Amino acid sequence: MRGILFLLFFVGVVTSSSVFAQAPKHIPLMNKYWDLLSTRTIKKSASGTYEPYFPPPLMVLNGTTITLPGYIVPLKTAALHKTFLLSVLPIMQCQFCGEGDIPEMVEVMMDVPIKFSNKPVTIKGKLKINENPDGATFQLLNGAVAK
Repeated sequence: MRGILFLLFFVGVVTSSSVFAQAPKHIPLMNKYWDLLSTRTIKKSASGTYEPYFPPPLMVLNGTTITLPGYIVPLKTAALHKTFLLSVLPIMQCQFCGEGDIPEMVEVMMDVPIKFSNKPVTIKGKLKINENPDGATFQLLNGAVAK
């Protein structure tokens, strides 16, 4: 009898904890700049290789200062981060789950390191579009926390 009670208790704890372990619902932090970044596509070149294609309205942003809201995705374990990825989805949310495409991410290089947070941050910096298919497609240079 004790074995059955223990088994029922154990199953109840495991079942209830798996229900609460799901990623929280959130609203992606899209703005006009994230919308433009998401217009980048991949096209087949004349030589047969696949290369990124940046529409003209997106290329106009290259070298300009923009502001992006998002979530910090650390590249290494540390309390402070000078280089990290910025995403419209929190790190707790599976980047490959949900509806639609995988969202763009931007590599951020801060002037002054910032502390990791699970809460959204807004970063202002100079956008660099890397047309080379190797490396980060989008970089935000001279990043600073926007006020």
